Amino acid sequence: MKKVYILGIILGACTLFSSCNDEWKDELFVRMVSFKAPNGSNSVSDIYIRYQPDGSGSFQLPVIVSGSQTNDRDIDVEISVDNDTLAILNTEKYLDRRDLWYKQLPEQFYSFPTNGVCHIPAGRDDQTYDIDFHLEGLDLNEKWVLPLTIDKGPSYELNIRKGYYKALLNLHLFNDYSGTYSATGMNVYLGESSNDPATAGTRDVRVVDDKSVFFYAGTWWEEDEHRDKYKVIVEFGEGTKDADGVVTGPLTVKAGDAANETQISSFGNCRYRRSVEPHPTQPYIELHTTVMYLNYYYTDVTSDPNNPLTYRVTGNMSMQRSINTLIPDQDQAIQW
Repeated sequence: MKKVYILGIILGACTLFSSCNDEWKDELFVRMVSFKAPNGSNSVSDIYIRYQPDGSGSFQLPVIVSGSQTNDRDIDVEISVDNDTLAILNTEKYLDRRDLWYKQLPEQFYSFPTNGVCHIPAGRDDQTYDIDFHLEGLDLNEKWVLPLTIDKGPSYELNIRKGYYKALLNLHLFNDYSGTYSATGMNVYLGESSNDPATAGTRDVRVVDDKSVFFYAGTWWEEDEHRDKYKVIVEFGEGTKDADGVVTGPLTVKAGDAANETQISSFGNCRYRRSVEPHPTQPYIELHTTVMYLNYYYTDVTSDPNNPLTYRVTGNMSMQRSINTLIPDQDQAIQW
């Protein structure tokens, strides 16, 4: 009798263990859809699009399905433009500083080839949603954001946790010369003095067109309300390549403000140097380095309008891009 009792316990335990194992064959969570568009420290999701003279561009936004098992059914995710979230973000982040607000990209500058539907077939847990951009005529001085949201649908649940069903796509156009430069080599002197120069750690250099970029003069604060008066435009001229593959060429410096109230003007020899080198430890990575050697004047006319001060800026700024040669799409190959 005792043996029968023990045998019953063993059989029961085996049955329980077997049923527990079977649970792993079932979906353990509610399948939810979301964007893969994480926000950075600036509260938006930065995307990078190469500048094209005709304004064309594209981006593939990942849409994912969560769960412990592979998605086993077709899902049509409905996506639309979110006209509310950006205004809330601007008010909370910048209060009344409207000159710093993100601006919603007007609808004439983008389109959706699949008309607001991202089809995720059975057997896949992710799919990309295509966005075409038509940016010719867009004012590149502004911070443009395309805000998207996943709408409720009958075949899926929204992943509302942390706002994963929303994507605030912050457009960054880039060319070969734009990016974040180290500016510690740029010395800012008062007038013709050569003592105690001021420096800035970095300068954000943004696209004007395929051959030109702009940044703000000297150490001018990039969020100052008068910053547009201090915009410096640099145009890269035709360069020559030496035996080592290093390209050097001239730079043209001019004011970004047509009135040039701040009297931006260049002096001396302004030039650039561009080189491509292999990464010392990762053979599939190329290091593209751009150095700008600049000399220019500008006048501070806003700190104390009654006593404008002229500054002399001289030195160099440098940027290095790491590019993964195994990735064909350049916006993805650059390690931002």
